[in-house]
Amino acid sequence: MNIGPFRFAPPWWGVAITVMGVAILSGLGVWQIERAHYKERLVAEHAAARRAGPRHLHLDAAAVDGGRGPRPGYRYIVSGHYDAAHQLLLSDQVEGTRTGYRVWTPLVLDSGVRVMVDRGWVPKTGDRSTPKPNPQAPAGRVTVRGYWQGFPQPGLRLGDDRQCGLTGWPRALNYPPAATVRCQYRAPVANGLLLLNPKAPGGFLRDWDEDAIGLRPWAHYVYASQWFLMAVIALIILVVVNTRRRA
Repeated sequence: MNIGPFRFAPPWWGVAITVMGVAILSGLGVWQIERAHYKERLVAEHAAARRAGPRHLHLDAAAVDGGRGPRPGYRYIVSGHYDAAHQLLLSDQVEGTRTGYRVWTPLVLDSGVRVMVDRGWVPKTGDRSTPKPNPQAPAGRVTVRGYWQGFPQPGLRLGDDRQCGLTGWPRALNYPPAATVRCQYRAPVANGLLLLNPKAPGGFLRDWDEDAIGLRPWAHYVYASQWFLMAVIALIILVVVNTRRRA
């Protein structure tokens, strides 16, 4: 292709590689923009939650089965009694240099619905032969204040990792999805966790990040601009390397 006194003649494989690279880089840029839009909605939801203040939580089986429940990011006040005999332990949780568990204790509401309360971190002691910790919980009727979030997600989940055939209590699970948590009980379980207020009694080590937004929207826009800039640079390199002045 002649362009004035210059000739642009890239090899076919150079064009193919550049087109593929530009497509990938542009796709990453679009993905970052979508993440920025998601974070903008998340920031707005968290701001609304802070303005709303704590809410009293009332759930029945119909609401849980219908997918209705607490909203992530909001603070709730819940009354019921702890079922300390049927606790779950979230495995391989690290605090500093120590490994341990997060203790999830069911709070049984008057309706019979279980709300999983994350009461904090406890250390792992001994070796594999040592029994798992089974911390005590306050007895009788309690009123719990906390922050609602979904069940934590692993960086990568491979296949269907439901563990519904376990026996004995407490049961140690590794980033269980909601279905796995529910199949441990013969009663409805709310979809999510109530992170026990750090100042509330009856808990353990709690350093909750109640602003679990991560990167702010502007940071995603910066990353998007970098990906798009790299795509433009790839095109410029293709042109510069394959353009020669005609004799």
